[in-house]
Amino acid sequence: MDYYVVLQVERHSGPAEIKRAFRRLLKRYHPDRNRSNAAWAEQRTREIVEAYHVLSDERRRKFHDQQLRMESFSVSTVTSSVSYDPPGDGVAAKCRELFEALLKGKIEAALGLYERLRGDKATFDLYPHLSLKDHLDCKFLLGEAYERQGQIDNALALYEEVFREELEGPRLRYFFDEVQERIVTIYCQHVARTAEPKDAVRYYQHALKLGLPNKDKAEIRKRLAETLLKIGDRDGAQRELREAIKLHPGIKGVQRLAARLGMHAVSS
Repeated sequence: MDYYVVLQVERHSGPAEIKRAFRRLLKRYHPDRNRSNAAWAEQRTREIVEAYHVLSDERRRKFHDQQLRMESFSVSTVTSSVSYDPPGDGVAAKCRELFEALLKGKIEAALGLYERLRGDKATFDLYPHLSLKDHLDCKFLLGEAYERQGQIDNALALYEEVFREELEGPRLRYFFDEVQERIVTIYCQHVARTAEPKDAVRYYQHALKLGLPNKDKAEIRKRLAETLLKIGDRDGAQRELREAIKLHPGIKGVQRLAARLGMHAVSS
């Protein structure tokens, strides 16, 4: 097992980066946060802990690196009589094929390949099969592809994966600003136009858990206040509007909503 893959770090990563990755992954895969798939989460947690114990110990890490080099040498020198995935076959090759299809704009082919790769595995991830940057790039392009197809839930899921990985992990920030803008635009424009009010409330409440900047959270809380008023939850609407103003006193376009809610004049 390659413990660098388990912790989602590069082989040259330093102790601080390894520790950050360990804490981030332990939090993400803790069984208490994955109760619907507890057995899988427990296994992932054991692997993460084991990987950290090895890579955080200088002697063990050197031995692990030596093993990886030996395995790499063995694979490169095996004869054709040994069974292995031929070129173009296997998950890694298909992930590269997927990435290339996205880069060439072959959207339908790429989405079809991605859905076959994912199958019924909710936990499928591209990272073990693509480099750190390429897997983020691939997820972002997949999100764009789904958005163009009008599959907003799938687009959001991928955008949010990229956002969380760049927010929680090492500060790579390849797509951070752009993906954050995409997420906010979808929640504040698409959801407001197309979702039923009760569904919109669920979307907005989810968005508030993403760790977005206060300015964006304020805009989402304002949209949530508008939606709560539509479904007759006046108290909830007032609460959300107050929170929006507290988060971003300069928020625009709240005077009319405040008047409808019987609140005093607020930020303009």
